[in-house]
Amino acid sequence: MANRADKRSFSTIRPISISQSLLSRDGSASFSFGKTKVLCSVNGPAEVKLRDEKLDKATIDVVVRPLVGTPGTKDKTHEYILRSAFESVIQSGLHPRTQIQIVSQVMMDDGSIIAAAINATTMALIDAGIPMKDIVAAVSCVINKEDQILLDPTAQEMENVKSIHTFAFDKSSSSLLFCESLGLFTDDQYFNCYELCNVAAGRIFEEIRGAITNKLQEYQGYQTEL
Repeated sequence: MANRADKRSFSTIRPISISQSLLSRDGSASFSFGKTKVLCSVNGPAEVKLRDEKLDKATIDVVVRPLVGTPGTKDKTHEYILRSAFESVIQSGLHPRTQIQIVSQVMMDDGSIIAAAINATTMALIDAGIPMKDIVAAVSCVINKEDQILLDPTAQEMENVKSIHTFAFDKSSSSLLFCESLGLFTDDQYFNCYELCNVAAGRIFEEIRGAITNKLQEYQGYQTEL
């Protein structure tokens, strides 16, 4: 099978980088697919404005900030996607009449930015100690003009394609939590994209587990020094 411009096979994701506790917030993390990088911070549970208060659960507030300029329609769409992916996972019923704020900052967009934002949010929520029913991982792919499926596309690869797909899965059962599919594609192509991204999500869960393990080891080492 022919390789892509960055020498990957069609079914290979770019190198992943994860960091936690980067900001003076309750929780923060960065997630990278190659050059694509998103920094996410989480605050809360905290006091919520009366007009936003929910009696039976916490209010999930999501803010997406672009690399430059002010937020636009695209960023508002990304806010909706993040909220949709995590509202069913965060155990908001444990903290009624409070707010959990998620701020997602795009640091570099070289493709697959939505998937990177979802994965960064997962890590920031874990770092903040927010109770969740499950862990979430997301992967994107495209179908190009030659009907080839390219996993974790770069920005260049996302240009002039037939369709773009982003899938978010939970860890416990690999169930689909969220999907965004744009463009023209057949049912068979959709399910091929789904299967490919589902397998790739397993790799991301492994990276998440490794990052959590490293963080715990660092904390235990710090406690030992004390």
